[in-house]
Amino acid sequence: MASLDEAALGEIPPIPPKFGFRIEKLNPLAFPKGQPLICEMSGKPATVSLVTPLVTLNFSSKDAAMQAWDGILCKIAHVLGTLLAPQPLVGSEEERTKRFTAVQGTKLALIALCNEEAARHVVQGRFELAIPAAQYALRFGTSIFGEGKLQLVPSYLRLAEAYLGLLLYKQAEEFLTLANWALLKSGGASNALRSQLRRNFGKLYASQGRYEEALRQLADDVYYSSLMVGPEHIDTSGGYYQLGNVFYSMNKIESALAMYDKVVDIWYKCLAALMSKEARQPLSESKGSAGVEMLTLILKRREECAGETYISTGEAHYILGLLHQYCGDPKVAQTHIRTALGIYENQLGPQHHSTKDVARALAQLEGGAELVAAA
Repeated sequence: MASLDEAALGEIPPIPPKFGFRIEKLNPLAFPKGQPLICEMSGKPATVSLVTPLVTLNFSSKDAAMQAWDGILCKIAHVLGTLLAPQPLVGSEEERTKRFTAVQGTKLALIALCNEEAARHVVQGRFELAIPAAQYALRFGTSIFGEGKLQLVPSYLRLAEAYLGLLLYKQAEEFLTLANWALLKSGGASNALRSQLRRNFGKLYASQGRYEEALRQLADDVYYSSLMVGPEHIDTSGGYYQLGNVFYSMNKIESALAMYDKVVDIWYKCLAALMSKEARQPLSESKGSAGVEMLTLILKRREECAGETYISTGEAHYILGLLHQYCGDPKVAQTHIRTALGIYENQLGPQHHSTKDVARALAQLEGGAELVAAA
């Protein structure tokens, strides 16, 4: 069986102009007797239909239909009619093979898109929207690879992350268990998948107050991520960040701050490379959002533990400002870097090389903002 990496990804056709939808109440009498009316997402009895020009889908409620539309259907509904319909048996064997290959390629492209959208929703805290996106990825993945296969693990993990965000720990653990079992059966999982699985188990156990188990899982996360991309990579920084959160919950403040220091250092090096064009590839939107989330909390923790005028707090402001600048939010960036400059000048003096670096970054940012405003 081909893997997602080995199979040829197809192309998703562009969304037709003015492609919209409406939600209608289901009338059971309009359907043949005995035909089940089942929700696309939950499998519960359907009460409404989401109607588009190309496909009609049933849902348990209007809220469920809206979540599915906002979560993923707005980007894929125009191709679902073709994919969900039974494939015609007419034509030669070669023609049928071509149709089958094209459909599989489109499904693979949809799996990638759905998992990407689910990850984006999770990072942005829109957990309820991540669920339908990951569910469609899982649905198409299962139709290609079968149940419980290694290729389904990314979808399991996105669902687990969404349920963790919604504080639905039982559902999260169910999907993490499925992911773990798939990894164990395959024996050939990548270190990246192993890292993600351990990180999510660590977050689950931390949420349940099982801190020692969480630390063990997160230590494994950092180990596998380090094998994959190195201990100083921003992907690995997420493991240090979660370790810091667990130590903080255990009231081990020094250990927590040490982990946060590691995260800040990694992100500073990453941003320095990005700003100087030395980075091999740009930062994705989801990784940028994750960095903002991490650095914002670290800033809060440093303010609480060290004080608002301490140099480490200024450092957090500075690096968070650089990240906002890179992500295209110059006003927020200016606020953070200006605050950092005030702290550096007060603590180190205006002539210190670190203060000069922050002042230079602020001057460049404000100059760029003035050019944008004048355009």
